[in-house]
Amino acid sequence: MKATLLFLVKFVCLTAPFVWLWQVGGLKAYHALYSPVADVIYGWLGFEGVATPARDRYINLIPFVALMVLTPKLSTRRRLGGIAIGLVILFLTHIAVNLTANPVTLRLPRRFSLILDAAPFFLWVIIANEFVRDFMRRATANATQKKSTESGDG
Repeated sequence: MKATLLFLVKFVCLTAPFVWLWQVGGLKAYHALYSPVADVIYGWLGFEGVATPARDRYINLIPFVALMVLTPKLSTRRRLGGIAIGLVILFLTHIAVNLTANPVTLRLPRRFSLILDAAPFFLWVIIANEFVRDFMRRATANATQKKSTESGDG
């Protein structure tokens, strides 16, 4: 329980300043890099003038990187490789989800907004699967032990 709480505190402490930086200029900088590359990819796919309504959700890069940085016992290769591959996947997800926007309202369908919101956590679970598996095993064992103690079996 203490390790989980400590991990959450570290996560908040790491993401908070990056969210602030994102709000004061990070999104603008990311979009300056994103737009030219996305336009080329959209052109290859036969789309032109694709709007970018998912911009508010591009922030999903921050929790992904924070989780990858904070996850204990990841090898440097897995951590850096996971961050690089994950960022590319998130970038491509941004491109794909923008294609789902309503052309009139420029609103994203709710399910695709949820995909963008959940994507960094799914990627982290896949890349840090050993840590997540160990964490779940410990959490289950602790819950079972607590339940057994409360029922008088222990």
